[in-house]
Amino acid sequence: REGGEDHSSSESSCRGPHIYTVSNPIFPELGGTSYSIIGLYLTVVLTIGRFVRLSFSGQLSRVIYEQLHDVDDLVDYCEVVYIARYSVQYELEEELYRKLIKIFRTPDLLIQLTRRRDQAPPAHQRILSRGR
Repeated sequence: REGGEDHSSSESSCRGPHIYTVSNPIFPELGGTSYSIIGLYLTVVLTIGRFVRLSFSGQLSRVIYEQLHDVDDLVDYCEVVYIARYSVQYELEEELYRKLIKIFRTPDLLIQLTRRRDQAPPAHQRILSRGR
């Protein structure tokens, strides 16, 4: 303490460069960090949910075509359509193709035609004979 100078102030006692720091308070605002945690949680959950939904979307509309029991008759019918085209019988091919589309557009008829042989009622054979 030379010359009666007051060294109580930090500015007067420092002779080098001054460094100022800015930092977060030790105790952040109530809920300040919870917003970021909630946001992260929602982002992860919604992203996973969206992927799960996309992976199962359309299952309901495809289940009728993927869970058919006995499709041998439908495969045979498709082969008959191909044979009609190969043998240049385009009118017959068109008629058979229209019947095939009608079968696929009518869920009840499709289920009847693809039942297991042991579960098929006698009417099943009549429908098959009309379809060809």
